[in-house]
Amino acid sequence: MNRTAANLKQSVVARIQAQRARRSSASVGIALCYHRIDDPPGDPEQELVPALGSDRFAEQVEMLASRYEPVLASDLRDAAASRQPGQRIPVAITFDDDLPTHTRKAMPVLLRAGVPATFFVSGASLEAPFAFWWERLQRAWDRGLVDESWLRGVGLGSLAADPSIHAVAAAIEGLDPGERAHVAAELANLAGADGSDCGMRTADVRELVAAGFEIGFHTLRHDRLPDLDDDALAGALSDGREDLERAVGGPLRSVSYPHGKADGRTARAARAAGFDSGFTAGGRSVGEIDDPHLIDRGYPASGDVRGFDRHLAGKLWQVVGEASG
Repeated sequence: MNRTAANLKQSVVARIQAQRARRSSASVGIALCYHRIDDPPGDPEQELVPALGSDRFAEQVEMLASRYEPVLASDLRDAAASRQPGQRIPVAITFDDDLPTHTRKAMPVLLRAGVPATFFVSGASLEAPFAFWWERLQRAWDRGLVDESWLRGVGLGSLAADPSIHAVAAAIEGLDPGERAHVAAELANLAGADGSDCGMRTADVRELVAAGFEIGFHTLRHDRLPDLDDDALAGALSDGREDLERAVGGPLRSVSYPHGKADGRTARAARAAGFDSGFTAGGRSVGEIDDPHLIDRGYPASGDVRGFDRHLAGKLWQVVGEASG
């Protein structure tokens, strides 16, 4: 069987799986996590947050709109629980981080398709440009400035022999907040001041709100929440929240955990902080939603839309089969 015939067969199987899942009574939902939408598409080998091309994103959005029921992130659990057999499976399209491409590239695609989405924002750049450490690392890396001497100077000498940008980023992510803040400052010195295009201003956030999109919280400092003690965790879920709510013009109902990391303690803290739902990013994307504060999301692949469709249908049928069994 040649590749074209094999792909056609897989697509037919995927369509059958999706239809069977739709006829089931399982309370399942789909949650997807996007970041940068831009052109040209990025390189996953050399970029920490590679861009998904706008044409590929448009194909994915159109497919989701035609076969699923797009909903806001804060409504996903209720939509999954209230879905009747035969009705479409709900899907939440979400975005993380404070990226100017949210309004410039993603928003026009979503508006043309009439599809809702939720943007999880930290609010760190509402008033002035600000780049997070991984954005500064990317700038420095692209300019060839991250060398053995610099790594040793910031305490990452163990990576000096054969570093990759992903290895360096993982090491920085694993530092405690104080050490990571120090490295972020050193990266600013290395890569230069954050440019005027860094982050999202209040006007950008309000543009998304005015267009009918939902804003959620992504925490001000983007620390990995399970690593924090109880007081620091409570602070991470509150610091900067009021400023972002003022920009939005209302309360933030959902939170997206930085780096997609959360555990039971994180979920309890998010519930205590007044969030209705919380989102991780472990890659599962499809599932029954047991805990509204631990809803997992998947990262959409950059391949063609047929592969994207087959992947979601296969995952959906796998979950529905497990629930039925």
